[in-house]
Amino acid sequence: MASIIEASAALRKRKNLKRGIQFTLMVVGQSGSGRSTFINTLCGQKVVDTSTTILLPTDTNTQIDVQLREEIVELEDEEGVKIQLNIIDTPGFGDSLDNSPSFEVISDYIRHQYDEILLEESRVRRNPRFKDGRVHCCLYLINPTGHGLKEIDVEFIRRLGSLVNVIPVISKADSLTPEELKLNKKLISRDIDHYSLPIYNFPFDEEDATDEDFQTNTYLRGLLPFSIVGSNDVFESSDGTVIRGRKYPWGTLDVEDATISDFVVLRNTLLISHLSDMKEYTHEILYERYRTEALSGEMPHASVVSSDRVFSGVDGSQEYPGSPVASGRDSIRGAHGVGYNNDVNSMHSNNNANANNKDTYLAREEQIKLEEERLRVFEERVQQELQLKRQELLQREQELREIEERLEREAKLKQEGIKMEQ
Repeated sequence: MASIIEASAALRKRKNLKRGIQFTLMVVGQSGSGRSTFINTLCGQKVVDTSTTILLPTDTNTQIDVQLREEIVELEDEEGVKIQLNIIDTPGFGDSLDNSPSFEVISDYIRHQYDEILLEESRVRRNPRFKDGRVHCCLYLINPTGHGLKEIDVEFIRRLGSLVNVIPVISKADSLTPEELKLNKKLISRDIDHYSLPIYNFPFDEEDATDEDFQTNTYLRGLLPFSIVGSNDVFESSDGTVIRGRKYPWGTLDVEDATISDFVVLRNTLLISHLSDMKEYTHEILYERYRTEALSGEMPHASVVSSDRVFSGVDGSQEYPGSPVASGRDSIRGAHGVGYNNDVNSMHSNNNANANNKDTYLAREEQIKLEEERLRVFEERVQQELQLKRQELLQREQELREIEERLEREAKLKQEGIKMEQ
């Protein structure tokens, strides 16, 4: 019996290794923060073209809309375990005067993934091939200013910290001296405590944790915020080893040098030691909290919708069922058919049918309520945007009137001057 159990466990392990582990990582940072370079460094290959990520305002519009771009990379560790890393890049974030729309786009995307899970759970017949698109970790890159957090940093972490595991990271750490970097970490940690910002602080149960877990998580807490250095270049060092780093007039810098940055620690944390922990925390804490608030009607921005909703895709465009962005999920959703056993007697068939009809009715009723709430929130947002547009139009009309009056005064003064000269 024991041999059968062991063989079954080994078979499940081989299936899991073959299937791989799915992990979704969102990287958020302003232009110039090294966001794209970090993604390439983390994956050890060119994933994002750094020359196409810079967005510039047009002559008629100074507002830059954030875009969500999804890249899927398959990695494999030394033991042969495959990791399907879904990376959500956010070009355009923080590059406008008013970045509130960027916060809304990112938070709506994360909520939408929770909505998909919530709707799937409410179905009578669930799709065995449903894809979980929840974001398990959000790395927020902070520019190395040598000071504490800026207003945009505080507002982003405050808004997103209750929806996703936010880990603050100081990018381009090589632009600071060791003393400046140490001070910068101290100031950022002080701001996080002062504003009570909800970051992923490597939570663990101190009573049930092993000595190794206690030491590991305590060590990682002490490193927050992580400091990293990224590079798109790979070259051979003086001793013949191939490294990924940066060349300077005074020498070379290896991004994996632990004395310079925390990149190796962060990479191992994301892809090895805490990958499962962040997935579990997302499901058991963040999603359960979202689910409770959504079903109880306490959520201020409920966005649960039906599977045929229109939503902003990861490429910034609207996503319709059947579109390239939505086609993968929609094609899966269509396969819900389940056959019935014809040998079951009519009484049991009727009971099962009634139960299924009742479950379907309750699920649809709950779905309708959530859809109505989403439409109400959407309508309020549209009204607010219309009000802002009206105010902008009134302000521009006032500016035009002032310009016209000024031109009339100048023309009148000019005419009076010509008459006096005559």
